[in-house]
Amino acid sequence: MTPSETPGLPDSVERLQAEVERLRSALVAQEHASRRQYDMLDALFVRSTAAISVNRISDGAFVDVNRRWERLTGYSWQEAMGRTTLDLGFWSSKEARDTAFGHLAQSDLPPHQEVPFTTRDGRKLLLLMTGTRLNLSGVPHAVVYLNDITEHKAAQATLLESEARFRSLTHLSSDWFWEQDAEFRFVRFDGAVAGKLGVSGSRGLGLTRWDVGAANMSEADWEAHRALLESHAEFRELELCDIDAEGKVFWMSISGAPIFDTQGRFQGYRGVGRNITGRKLAEEKIERLAFFDVLTGLPNRRLLIDRLQQALVLAGRDKSVGALLFIDLDNFKDLNDTRGHDVGDLLLRDVAQRLVACVRQADTVARLGGDEFVVLLHNLERDPVLAMAHVEQVGKKVIASLNQMYLLGDVEHHSTPSIGITLFGQQEQTVDELLKQADLAMYEAKAAGRNTLRFFDPAMQALVAQRTALEQDLRQGLQRRELVVYYQPVVDAQGGMVGAEALVRWQHPQRGMVSPSAFISVAEQTGLILSLGSWVLETACRQLARWSEDPATAGLTIAVNVSARQFRHPDFVDQVAATLLATRANPLNLKLELTESLLLSDADDAVRKMTELRLSGLKFSLDDFGTGYSSLSYLKRLPLEQLKIDQSFVRDVLTDPNDAAIARTVLALGQSLGLGVVAEGVETDGQRDFLLQNGCTLFQGYLFGRPVPVEALPFTGQGQRRSESGV
Repeated sequence: MTPSETPGLPDSVERLQAEVERLRSALVAQEHASRRQYDMLDALFVRSTAAISVNRISDGAFVDVNRRWERLTGYSWQEAMGRTTLDLGFWSSKEARDTAFGHLAQSDLPPHQEVPFTTRDGRKLLLLMTGTRLNLSGVPHAVVYLNDITEHKAAQATLLESEARFRSLTHLSSDWFWEQDAEFRFVRFDGAVAGKLGVSGSRGLGLTRWDVGAANMSEADWEAHRALLESHAEFRELELCDIDAEGKVFWMSISGAPIFDTQGRFQGYRGVGRNITGRKLAEEKIERLAFFDVLTGLPNRRLLIDRLQQALVLAGRDKSVGALLFIDLDNFKDLNDTRGHDVGDLLLRDVAQRLVACVRQADTVARLGGDEFVVLLHNLERDPVLAMAHVEQVGKKVIASLNQMYLLGDVEHHSTPSIGITLFGQQEQTVDELLKQADLAMYEAKAAGRNTLRFFDPAMQALVAQRTALEQDLRQGLQRRELVVYYQPVVDAQGGMVGAEALVRWQHPQRGMVSPSAFISVAEQTGLILSLGSWVLETACRQLARWSEDPATAGLTIAVNVSARQFRHPDFVDQVAATLLATRANPLNLKLELTESLLLSDADDAVRKMTELRLSGLKFSLDDFGTGYSSLSYLKRLPLEQLKIDQSFVRDVLTDPNDAAIARTVLALGQSLGLGVVAEGVETDGQRDFLLQNGCTLFQGYLFGRPVPVEALPFTGQGQRRSESGV
């Protein structure tokens, strides 16, 4: 059947065409309406002279901003999108933001708010913020309008400041008011404070200010003040000290201006008084805190330096001699650690009192901090020899005084000082130089056994300079990879090499090969030993890993010395474990050599760390056994594998019966405890034979080889012993 034969089809097509036309017209109308809305939005939003943003009410996130907003804040549209008003610093807190947007959740017109804001380029603005609520796709949004009111507020502040200045000039408002006649006599007091201070009534009325008097004013001061009044000049903040009605000292600040009648004739003065007692007390307290030690009441470093500078000037002018005594209490830390800081403070106060009693009233006793004190003696004899004798006498007096027993609460305590002394006045010196010299001399006193005094010697300075230069060189040497690891063989009874000790050497570009004895102590003192020790351990472990690849060397061990500072580091165990993991070295072939002094400082901590590492297979050797304070009680607690007889006993083992006895004892002790024993410093066949006869099976020394680079080690065992003349 054809369409023409289908009943009602033409009517359906016509209706369909009409509906399509209607829809097309509706779409055109909608497009026009959308265009008009866009144009309106463009006019109201995009091209608006106001800074406008659209934000989600829930979190303040930016949905859109106009160009004016970008220029005002310094942030671009791209930078704002996805960030919140809190992110950009419009609000001081989330609570402030929620409060602001909470108004929009309840009302279309929230109250105006002044919001401080910092632009992207750092400008501080004060913005006036308002807005209205808008639902976009069912989600509540806020259309926020910002106006810059920074200049307006600044103008307001300037106006208020101007008004306040005007009021102060006209009224001089303060605590109380006063008036004087043309003869400068008080005729009026007003204010409750005036009566409290005792400046009202019969005491003041009819009298001049100089009649009333002030404790801090001299006759010359009053004459100057009277001359100022007679010139009819305004005066401000004249500070006077007096006694109040309760008999307490108080301070007041007086300001005044002359009074003239309409014809310009002088009538007197009118002014205000202000109680500044609190401020003066605060200033005194601040000054005391700034220049005096809180604990002892002695001058602090700041005041000492000031007085020392003055003493240097006077000594240079008068050609006199002065002295600086640097006093440090021996083992003060032990008192704090065992008895507590409160008891330590009692000692410091007592020491301060004793030091003051040892010197003249004109001398200065200061506390630098901790247990460090300084005594400044000035205007001594001009003859340096006599001055030195005088200072030495004072120093001995100080030692004798500080040696006396202290009663600290219920604790009896004995303390000793170490004193460093330097003289000044004979040449140009600075404060810093003197303090350093006295400090160096104090350390010399420490080194001399403590509880003594030492005068500064220029040789001390040279030694410190040398040590400082060495430290700098060493620091650079570590960076430039100038340090190398040498290995000294450890052999068995047949002379076959069973392992080696890793020993660090410094190949200095100018000094040549530097011995460890020259730089290890510096490394310990400066903390460089941590990085140095870590590097030596890593180098030795990498060598072990290389040896493990060859069956001929796979069983060799390497011993690495561990410094006290390394071992006491909290991360020592983890660092060793990490090194073994990184180098893939077999821990069964690694020995760590520790010293007795290291273990004695904290035996419990040592046992814990050694036990943890021992679980991985790593072994420990006790180096230089017998040279320290050997104790069987701690020796049996330590998870040791080996003892090393110090070379000082081996050297004279054939000639000194005591050394021979010690060597036999160590060997017997090792056998009884199941520990291996290595004899160090074996240089002759006789030494080796003696040790072998007494049970020693492992040897180390020049007889078998000096420390050498790894490639020079004798791996073949017998026949590699070197004669004494050939090393």
